[in-house]
Amino acid sequence: MDLSTRYLGLSLTSPLVVSASPLGLDLGNFRRFEDLGAGAVVLPSIFQEDIENEADEIERLVAEGSSEAFSYFPAHLAE
Repeated sequence: MDLSTRYLGLSLTSPLVVSASPLGLDLGNFRRFEDLGAGAVVLPSIFQEDIENEADEIERLVAEGSSEAFSYFPAHLAE
């Protein structure tokens, strides 16, 4: 059965698309996705590390209890 399709200008062998997840971090899984019928894999954001680092920094500043730092965050984070 031919399930080929076009999506966003790309020719895909199947309309099944694997969403971004930790499974996409291992290149070995890509072949398994293809064998299971996936037509594409969405990779995690290349900026994910930046987002995580920023969240860690916010948590660190809030945990320190610096009164100056609290003025930078919404009230629910400063409590």
